[in-house]
Amino acid sequence: MRYLFLSFALLASAAATAQIDISKIMAGQGMKMEDDKSPFVPNSFVGSFRMEMHMYRNGVEEKHSPTNMRYWSSTDMTLYQMVVPEGRKGQDMKVLTDLKGKWQYMLVSDEKGRSTAMKSRKQAMTMEGKTDAQMPEITVTSETRTIDGHVCTKVVAKSTEGTWTGWVAGDLKSPFTDMAQSIGKDNARLTKGSTGIQGMPLEYEFVSAVGGEKFVGYLKDLQVGAPDAALFSLEGYEVMEMPAFSR
Repeated sequence: MRYLFLSFALLASAAATAQIDISKIMAGQGMKMEDDKSPFVPNSFVGSFRMEMHMYRNGVEEKHSPTNMRYWSSTDMTLYQMVVPEGRKGQDMKVLTDLKGKWQYMLVSDEKGRSTAMKSRKQAMTMEGKTDAQMPEITVTSETRTIDGHVCTKVVAKSTEGTWTGWVAGDLKSPFTDMAQSIGKDNARLTKGSTGIQGMPLEYEFVSAVGGEKFVGYLKDLQVGAPDAALFSLEGYEVMEMPAFSR
């Protein structure tokens, strides 16, 4: 989950500016980008939620924590909105992904109310060099809690990167593979910790093995079922097609 959140934030902030060569930025992160030509796979989770992420280092919550991400999905569309603490840029940005058409739109509105949709080919990202082949060691405990009406089981996943502990609702589809798909990334780095876990974690934490980092997440405002189709509409936006970042 840590890697999914950071990768999405990097993609969204970089692509917001036409002059930025996002392929070079991603290359600096060890990622290669190219047009996504993979077969269409519908989203497993259809609905919406808000992900509240708290970030700690050496036991102290970081200055700009928590950060919130809102997420909506239909079978073939996803929409993200990063909601960062007041005073930081980009808090009104949204990212719309058309999984069937293989298009992605950065949706921004300026202070004058002008709305622009920056259209580009959906990209596929692959990690260059060493890949993460190791699966975490997963323990499904007998402990349960009820969160927002859903019976959740405590699951612990340990890997060389650290320990992920989550309260998982088995009656809900996990959105994390869908989220990785929408930003064109199927590598295990994006779903680190939650890889191999069935169901939706409504609360979780990831404690790194080194570096004193801890990430605590809460899924809130959960709605299951197709969101209003108007959320995925480009009506009212001036669409500007961007050059292919992968070239």
